[in-house]
Amino acid sequence: MGSSATSGSLAPGFLVAAPALADPNFDGSLVLMAQHGPEGALGFVVNRAAPVSAADVLAAVDGPLSRAARAAGRDAGAVLLGGPVRTEQLWVLCRPSALPPGEDFLAVGNGLALGGSREILEAVATAPHPSPFLLFLGYSGWGPMQVEHEVGAGAWVPMPLHEDLVLDVPLDARYDEAVRRLGLTPGGFTVGGGGAQA
Repeated sequence: MGSSATSGSLAPGFLVAAPALADPNFDGSLVLMAQHGPEGALGFVVNRAAPVSAADVLAAVDGPLSRAARAAGRDAGAVLLGGPVRTEQLWVLCRPSALPPGEDFLAVGNGLALGGSREILEAVATAPHPSPFLLFLGYSGWGPMQVEHEVGAGAWVPMPLHEDLVLDVPLDARYDEAVRRLGLTPGGFTVGGGGAQA
């Protein structure tokens, strides 16, 4: 189901929470935007750890999968809180090359893939080769024109997709690194009229 960004789309890309954002669900967050269009937007917070581990999640899915992941050394990863919507729903973010053949997924740029099937989870959690992946509980969603309004009000700073921010930069450094890549100083930027200022 791969898709490409349309003109003016915030996806694929990031939203960097501005200090003025008055929503505790997103304070200090970096959101990977997976889809954005007239019907709304879908994203995942990539810098907020869930209070459970990958081993916990895999064990909750089933014992054989948990044991296979442990045997492959793939059950030690962090689980992230993707957002406040449907936090019981599990999503997997990985490289497209890690996907089982023929599996349906959502392309995020050219190098990231999102899915929620048991087959994708099993493929990434038991792969004998070290392909990075993230597990998300829940997602972030916006209705039609909602995210555009929030960006216009200075709550978010849009940023192009940098795939390394998601899979290579440590969890606790992702937000500050995104702010630096915007050319701003972490902890001290303000947003006004849609433009960021140091």
